[in-house]
Amino acid sequence: MTNTEVLDDYLESYLKENNIIESREEGLKREKVLSLLNVTLSNFTRAVSDENNYKGKDISCLLIPFGSYGLGGYIRDADIDIVLICPLMVKRKDFFELFPKTLHQLPAIRGVEIDVSFVRLRENSIDQNIDLLDNRYLKGIHDTCKASMDGPRVNRFIKNQIKDEQHVYIFQRGLQCIKHWATMRQMYNKPIGYLNGSSWTLLLLKTYMDVRNTPQLTIYHLICSFFNKWKDWPWPTPVLLTRDIPGENNQRLEYRNLPDFTDAVMPIVTPCYPVSSAAPNVTKATLKIMTREFERAAVILEGRADPKDTIRKLFNPVEYFKRYHDFITIITSSTTQSSYETWQRKMPNIIPQLVQMIEKSPDLKCIQPIIKPKLITLNYRTNEARKALEMGMSVDEAKQLDLNGQFNPGTVNLIYFFIGIQTESSCQCLDISDYVESFEKLLHSRRTKYDDDVRWYVAALKRKKVKDIVFYNA
Repeated sequence: MTNTEVLDDYLESYLKENNIIESREEGLKREKVLSLLNVTLSNFTRAVSDENNYKGKDISCLLIPFGSYGLGGYIRDADIDIVLICPLMVKRKDFFELFPKTLHQLPAIRGVEIDVSFVRLRENSIDQNIDLLDNRYLKGIHDTCKASMDGPRVNRFIKNQIKDEQHVYIFQRGLQCIKHWATMRQMYNKPIGYLNGSSWTLLLLKTYMDVRNTPQLTIYHLICSFFNKWKDWPWPTPVLLTRDIPGENNQRLEYRNLPDFTDAVMPIVTPCYPVSSAAPNVTKATLKIMTREFERAAVILEGRADPKDTIRKLFNPVEYFKRYHDFITIITSSTTQSSYETWQRKMPNIIPQLVQMIEKSPDLKCIQPIIKPKLITLNYRTNEARKALEMGMSVDEAKQLDLNGQFNPGTVNLIYFFIGIQTESSCQCLDISDYVESFEKLLHSRRTKYDDDVRWYVAALKRKKVKDIVFYNA
């Protein structure tokens, strides 16, 4: 057995032993969910027919899984992304009012989350063998439906590139390795400035297209090529998966004319019309982090260490408390559940703008937004204690203020986002006050009439204080 075959065996063993990939039983559970969905689809079409008085008309719809599940490259506990493709006679209103009732008829199957999107084509019926890559199906449909078609179309494009049956398996396992690696190294988050499953998949596909003619391709060879390719990629040179960028009516587009890519730091062009940016929130700082991680992985995989040790090192979790002494902490506080949930979704999309401001500083050596926020809900007795918590003080410090403050008990929800920073050795003090002021104005501009209870505070905290917050009630 060759060294690469040994590494393949260790990679697969690692994924199974560490529950990164599902067991056969768990996979069968997912297949059962899809089977049940397809069986109950007739209930939905019957309900649509009754609701709209479509007597005697046959309504054909189609459920298609896409995303990582559709490719077979998903990791454990991932959602199943499905698109419901319907003919013109099925309205969006029908989907939102009648399809949930269909889902409620399904027997409860725990542990499987499903994300269903809706597409209404301008067709009288849906061919069960529909060619998703045929652009004519996009003509005249609603923009939301057009966006929902992108995932399934990209999936079909990817499958078309991988013809060899053994290569399909290699690509699936390689994708699982890359996704787990990106998760462990804190880079699996598109909104906050890294990449998501779709963009990691496209980078792996680009790598595969380079090496697919390699005799006896292995998982190890594929992921090795992946890290070597992207550590040296001359960004912002765009990543293209097609020879020409597809436009409407089979036109060829020029990259320089694509508005989505103006000033793009890590341009990855999706392969199907209408094209978009697969990595829109990447900043110079997060690209630097990812490039450093590509380099680290390439060195590990090309080393002479024991194969088992090589795989362990590759997937070691990053410890940002060892990497950074100083952190910028963005604290979002609220008193209502709706604001708490809304700003958990909003904040990751806004933080890259603060990173972009700070990374301009010549005194900054490295800046890394941490992908996972800390969520804490606390009771307080006084206004002073609440304000202390909102400004990053510890629970113990806030309790001291409770002793002498104005009694006004309540509950506060706190969302902490952390950005690790490292300054140049010559820097005595990093002044980011202007950036913080601009960022706070930006946050206030995103406020709506529904979240008057929301407050923000940006604090500079040392490692110990951040650890106390992160591990509070952990």
